[in-house]
Amino acid sequence: MPRWHRRRGTSHSAASRGTLAGPAHLVATPIGPRLLIAPLLLRVMSGVDAVRPVRSTIVDMSGSPTIPHQSAASPSPEVDAYIGTCPESSRARLIMLREAIREEAPHATERIAYGTATWHAGENIIHIGGYARHVGVYPGTEAMIAFADEVQGFVTSKGAIQIPHDRELPLDLVRRLTRWRVDHIAAKGGGRGKASVEPVRDPGPIHFEATLHRSDASGAACFVDFPWDLRETFGKGNLVPVVATWDDRVEYRGSLARMGGEHAMLLCRKDVLAELGKGPGEVVHVTVTLDLAPREADVPDALATAIDAEAGARAAWEALSPSMRREFAQWIADAKRPETRDARLSKAIPMILSRKRLKG
Repeated sequence: MPRWHRRRGTSHSAASRGTLAGPAHLVATPIGPRLLIAPLLLRVMSGVDAVRPVRSTIVDMSGSPTIPHQSAASPSPEVDAYIGTCPESSRARLIMLREAIREEAPHATERIAYGTATWHAGENIIHIGGYARHVGVYPGTEAMIAFADEVQGFVTSKGAIQIPHDRELPLDLVRRLTRWRVDHIAAKGGGRGKASVEPVRDPGPIHFEATLHRSDASGAACFVDFPWDLRETFGKGNLVPVVATWDDRVEYRGSLARMGGEHAMLLCRKDVLAELGKGPGEVVHVTVTLDLAPREADVPDALATAIDAEAGARAAWEALSPSMRREFAQWIADAKRPETRDARLSKAIPMILSRKRLKG
């Protein structure tokens, strides 16, 4: 278990529990008792018009209407109709999946894309499909890598999970996959160059001690768990850029990233471990500060994972010129389909190892 240090703005009781006190300017305002009426009315029929969702209405018991902080997107008639055309054996399960996804992405637009029910906010978040013997959940390749341990036991492909009808729906997993995708898209700027809706907040230096764990995805590298909630701490739910100082003497720029577990993680590279003279199972003192300086290349998660998984690729990447790194990062980021991204990654890694320029 990591041990936590009290920092400025943290109460003794909060620090002893390993939590951060919330910002003083954020105060919960009571609105009185409320009654949630008709959260979802769903009717499964044998015909095409299988689903009739009714929007939630919040009523204040005092008689005055309560206005939600931000209204949710309306259920799409297209998705209603799609569920109605799916095999009857899958319809009730699609309804439950839809409800779970809408809980985590209430403002996403529902649409039909690639022949599946799709949730979109800046870019596609997740897809679901209904079939005679199973339902499919399609969170994308990066999410599947992040949740690799948790999807074991299911039939999977690079970006998809098949859940047979005789198996209980893993609704909690689907919620967390959706939340991961929402955070991931927001961290990239909302998709297609849009500004992020989560402004970053600087809490000042944060100190903690944690145990180094081996990361299978990054070869000889290790990682530590960040013991606090990213959104409460930084106002951003994933991929928070930080300057990390290890044992008060080795510094490098990295990111706090959620990879499907309970806590966000911070990578400790092989070269940092060598300089520290430490390895898995040993305790390190870590100081992280928000990194506000511009970075020369925004490396997609899929590219970073592929680089760290290939022996020698990280050193080769660091040896490339800034312009070459930007070219590779942009090439991978521009891939619209998982299949395109995977094909580009398979070409990019050998080129990086040979220091071959992408263009020209």
